[in-house]
Amino acid sequence: MDNPLKKIIQTMLLSAMPFTGQATAATLAPETSATNPELFSQLAVEAGITILALACMLLVHQLWRFYQRAQRREAEVRQQIWRQANYDYLTQLPNRYLLQDCLEKSIQECQQSLQQLGLLLIDLDGFKDVNDIAGHAVGDRLLQNAALRIQSCVRDGDTTAKLGGDEFVVVIPKLKDIKVLHDIGAKIVETVRSPFHIDDNQYFVTASIGIAVFPDHSDSAETLMMYADQALYAAKRAGKNQYQFFTQTMQQEIRERISLTHDLRSAIENNELHLVYQPIYRLQDISLIKAEALIRWQHPTRGNIPPSVFIPIAEESGIIIEIGKWIFNEVLHDLSTIDPMRLQGIQISLNISPIQFAHPQHLMAFIKRLERSNIPCELFCFEITEGLLLEPSKVIQDTLKTLKQAGIKLSIDDFGTGYSALGYLKKYHIDYVKIDKSFINNLGVDNYDFILCRSIIQMAHELNMQLIAEGVENAQQESILKVINCDFIQGFLHGKPAMFSSLLEQLDLQMLQEKTYPMLGAETKMAALQHAATKAN
Repeated sequence: MDNPLKKIIQTMLLSAMPFTGQATAATLAPETSATNPELFSQLAVEAGITILALACMLLVHQLWRFYQRAQRREAEVRQQIWRQANYDYLTQLPNRYLLQDCLEKSIQECQQSLQQLGLLLIDLDGFKDVNDIAGHAVGDRLLQNAALRIQSCVRDGDTTAKLGGDEFVVVIPKLKDIKVLHDIGAKIVETVRSPFHIDDNQYFVTASIGIAVFPDHSDSAETLMMYADQALYAAKRAGKNQYQFFTQTMQQEIRERISLTHDLRSAIENNELHLVYQPIYRLQDISLIKAEALIRWQHPTRGNIPPSVFIPIAEESGIIIEIGKWIFNEVLHDLSTIDPMRLQGIQISLNISPIQFAHPQHLMAFIKRLERSNIPCELFCFEITEGLLLEPSKVIQDTLKTLKQAGIKLSIDDFGTGYSALGYLKKYHIDYVKIDKSFINNLGVDNYDFILCRSIIQMAHELNMQLIAEGVENAQQESILKVINCDFIQGFLHGKPAMFSSLLEQLDLQMLQEKTYPMLGAETKMAALQHAATKAN
């Protein structure tokens, strides 16, 4: 064996000596390998085997460490996936999937311990406005802060979860007294209504809460959620910023609403809807100069259903879009039966829902149909709500601008029941303001409603807007409105809603009287018009 190779083998053997327990330095001396080559070869083989074993052990050790790291990574990934599937990424609260499991387990525990459980469903009123106006980044931070506020109101051991959007759920198990739910509900309402300070700005939302109780209302997790949702709806209808407990009456109302919603979807196809027109008179001479198109629903089994009942249902369900299109079609159909010049400048008012402004393509399609039919847009006035103008989105602003450019007039309906700020009316070039009939009902000389109506009329006139008083039903109301310079009146005193043909007859008679008796007094004119309307009806 060559000397270099010998040195390598000797070095390997010396390195392996602590593990063999057999070789010594003397054994591996050079003279020994020379005099006893067989022993040297044997020791070399044993050293090689030892080294190979050590290498295998090292490899196995490295493989084990790699396996452990892989296992840890896999466990971390599984944990991350589980958390993403069960927790809300924004608030880090349990989501609806984990909530379902938690709620069912809590119900089982309460069944065994014969204790009650409370379920609170919370919705943030006004959050969409903040999100639309300030942006999603601010909206996200508001949700995070709201989650912390809600958590601060509950007990240790209670579960707070986020369903999605701006809805939260609180599960309160092991109740000994229902009063705890009242306390927590009131505390959440009070805590959430405080201003949220984000980036040196203040934002305001409120909380509407629906509460259901196990086992009083149900022993099913799914049913409890449904009942809490019904109670939440009742809280919103009652004015928001409050909590409501579920009652059996709510359940009956929900069933009734679902039934009406189902029937309303087919009302158009079944020809159950029709239009009537209520005259609007110029107060100075009681001349008919406007008419409001009003929808009516004659249900085949329930009879006449008031708009105050089915219009909110239509808006909540989105059916109002189809109803709005139907109204446009009906009005244009009525106009197609006559020469538009026959209306002699009479203006038709149409109620437009905020939902329709969210889908402005239907409003734009109506304007195009008017242009194709050579019907002037000035013939129409869209009645909208005050809330539509409070921090409107760009889509709403653009739609309002387009309507005005086309010649459509704008009127604020039920003014005085909402935000009642005349400043934004001027900003969006509103033409008419309708004073809500709730202020006209008790109108008397120098009472509160008198002062309020007079102030509204004076301010509106200074902004070059005209006033329409709704719900005028007696001569005293009419006289007072004349004194405070109201422009127009609408109500049962002079004109009830009637078919389009009746409106035309009143117009024809008014035109005839103006030509025949130009100096005829207003009272005589009105008597003749009322006689014509009564005859037509």
